[in-house]
Amino acid sequence: MNHPDRSHAFRLLFLALFVMGASNSMLFVILPMVTRAMGTGEIYVGLIFAGSSVFYMGFSPFWGSLSDHRGRRPILLIGLAGNTLSLAAIGMVAGLALSGALAPLIAMVFFAAGRLIYGAVGSAIQPAAQAYIADRTALSERTRLMSALTAGAGLGTAFGPPLAAWIGSFFGIESFVFAFAGFSFVVFVLIAIGLPEYRVPVPHTKRPRHLLRLARNPRLWPFLLVGVGGWTVQGVLLQTLLFYLLDKAHMTIEQAALVSGAIFASGAILVFGAQFVLIPVFNLRPRALMLAGVIISGLGAIAMALSMNAIAIAISFLLTSLGFGLARPGMISGVSLTVEPEEQGSAAGLATATAGAGFFLAPFTGLALYQFVSPMAAYGVLAVLMTLLTILVFSNRRIREIG
Repeated sequence: MNHPDRSHAFRLLFLALFVMGASNSMLFVILPMVTRAMGTGEIYVGLIFAGSSVFYMGFSPFWGSLSDHRGRRPILLIGLAGNTLSLAAIGMVAGLALSGALAPLIAMVFFAAGRLIYGAVGSAIQPAAQAYIADRTALSERTRLMSALTAGAGLGTAFGPPLAAWIGSFFGIESFVFAFAGFSFVVFVLIAIGLPEYRVPVPHTKRPRHLLRLARNPRLWPFLLVGVGGWTVQGVLLQTLLFYLLDKAHMTIEQAALVSGAIFASGAILVFGAQFVLIPVFNLRPRALMLAGVIISGLGAIAMALSMNAIAIAISFLLTSLGFGLARPGMISGVSLTVEPEEQGSAAGLATATAGAGFFLAPFTGLALYQFVSPMAAYGVLAVLMTLLTILVFSNRRIREIG
């Protein structure tokens, strides 16, 4: 594949991950706003994400493995179609819930169903995109390009919450979600028309057994544990930030939505800068990225537990975002560098599944502690988790071998 083709393909994949990141992050503003308006508890938001996370965790490896045999572009298109359908369903439920046409618990069930569509089908986006990059890069440049690709999701994460808070306040939440579903469909069309697919799929033999064997491979587990831990921390923080501003900074729900949107955006832009500038300039290796990431995230969690006002909360969130922004591409590239070329799709699926695992654990760990014990207990547990991951990354032989 020549360089112009590869650059064009990268831009399309970057756009796909931007859509994926924004589609997810906007819900961390939208769902707390809707649930508070209906009078339901914080734990319901976590349970909505937990249900979809189980599907995401189970289906990501499946889609990644299937992309080894069917090609990357078809699986990527399936994921974008699922993302579009999920957004349309959530927009419809939000409109009905806010108008009073749906009882709160019924609305929660339908929100969960909309997210299940994303978990089952939208989970195809990231493993197909990562494997596409792995197919077309040398080992020496993979960490840099994987980080740049991941920055697309980070940039989407930056724009999703503030757009949801600001545009939604003028035109209505459901109108904004429907509009973004339309944007997701536009990206689907662009990739269907413009993404070159030159890779010859490998023969379709023994795929389920191979995927199960790869999932049990001890080479991958240290990296996957870092992914699960990082996503758990991210899940708890994303799902509690708006509530924390309401409870600690004593804001109205409208103020908290706007402020949380600005904090989400600032954190994601910081991550984008780290992934798109810092990592390529310093040519950081996977181990260094993961080690720096878990340490910074741990410091951010401690600071969050001690925060007493909106400014302190914002700074703490920025720290954890930066840490996760470093650790995530380190984990992804470490997984890719560990496996063989014919295993890239399956391995990318397993790496992507760590997000599902983390978001599944979030409501039963930090979010439950937040609602039933205290915010300090919730964020303190996250700090302990990051300390354990620091020890793992520092001492594990397989992580040291990748470098």
